[in-house]
Amino acid sequence: MYSLVRMLSCVALGLSCSAPILNAAAENVVTPSDGAPVVIPRARQYDITSTINGRAYRVYVAMPFKADPAKKYPVIYLLDGNWYFGPTAYNVTESGGARAIQQAIVVGIGYPSDDNDLANSRRLFELSPSDPNNSDKRRGGGDDFLRVLEEEVKPLVAARYPVDPTHQILYGKSLGGLAVLRSLFRHPGAYQTYIAASPAIAWNNRQVLEDEAAFIKRVQDEKLSLRLLITVGGDEVYRGDDPARRAADERNGMVANASGLAQRLSVLNSDRVLVSYAVIPGENHVMVSLASIGRALGFALKP
Repeated sequence: MYSLVRMLSCVALGLSCSAPILNAAAENVVTPSDGAPVVIPRARQYDITSTINGRAYRVYVAMPFKADPAKKYPVIYLLDGNWYFGPTAYNVTESGGARAIQQAIVVGIGYPSDDNDLANSRRLFELSPSDPNNSDKRRGGGDDFLRVLEEEVKPLVAARYPVDPTHQILYGKSLGGLAVLRSLFRHPGAYQTYIAASPAIAWNNRQVLEDEAAFIKRVQDEKLSLRLLITVGGDEVYRGDDPARRAADERNGMVANASGLAQRLSVLNSDRVLVSYAVIPGENHVMVSLASIGRALGFALKP
């Protein structure tokens, strides 16, 4: 999706590096010959093949504008990096005077291809929770993927960039938001800030909520310091004339599930745990993406 500096070595971390995957369909696409590839300033990309699940990933990383070599920076990890790395990197690393947000290192985790259809099919597997009763090989790789983030992607970034390990952020939208909640409930110490945008909580009969009670007890027992933002678009609801479908959406739709979870977790609000919920008016499930990133950055990187 974005043409960046080509693959750098990741042998030092014991990861095997894969060559870029060529998009065969793109070879037949006519492109202008008088332009040059777009490059995101201060950004690099690393292609890796995971030793955990054997799958190939592309890790995009952008440094802040005029980064201070003596400073360590927060890191925001973006799921669906093929889609969300570009706009986030430009907003977080841009130059400016009075900044509304802190500068940070931006990391997008995606796939080594510019094929949007491939990204769509891959994310179904990567971002859906593992389920022992699942026989569909196209989904259910989420738990291993969270290990890839923790055991391979984060060390890769920390070995090359001035990372502040006390200010780590995980962002995901839709299925990505579902993966964020899975990580929060099962591995609450992996990040300090979790942002679930329009999380697909209804997935697999609300499987992700099976860990909710244990998470609440763990937070209370261990006194973890966490921040959680759940966002949803105001138009992510059914507005048609079918009363049965409207009633079902009110019980188990995107907005109902997100608001219900935020309300239940609000009992955790204290000086150590902050749970915030935001409805973004006038935005549907597609158009809310960029708006949710803006909310996420304001929440996670407030000065």
